[in-house]
Amino acid sequence: MNFSKKELSILIEIVFSILFAIFFLPYFYDNRFETYDLNKSVNKLIQITIFSIIYFSLAYTLLEIFIKKKLINDERDILIDLKSYKLGYILYEISLCLFIGVILSVAIFDSQMYQNSGVLVFMIVLWLVLVSFIKSAYQLYLYRTS
Repeated sequence: MNFSKKELSILIEIVFSILFAIFFLPYFYDNRFETYDLNKSVNKLIQITIFSIIYFSLAYTLLEIFIKKKLINDERDILIDLKSYKLGYILYEISLCLFIGVILSVAIFDSQMYQNSGVLVFMIVLWLVLVSFIKSAYQLYLYRTS
């Protein structure tokens, strides 16, 4: 199966979402029932930033070294990007409404809202990873089928 340079760059994004879920989501999952403290999580945030920089730098450098063709964006590419970003934004909007609803319901019915803020942080990080994965997978699907 031959992949174009654009499809390989989308695969790089998909692999990053999977690696992020494998390496960093367990941290947020383990700490979901604790009060979220940014001071405790600074080390993990630095690790995530360094991992992201190294991963994308290395992946896109290797992509440019091994595939020397220039990317030419035509109307098809623009349409595929617009469709996938539209799906991503719709999912983000739905998640925003859900998170506001969860926060309001917890605030109304549960007085221990701030004691379990780690659950909300875990849900947000999980949803962001899922939306990123779904958007990239849909974009790859559109490239492969059209």
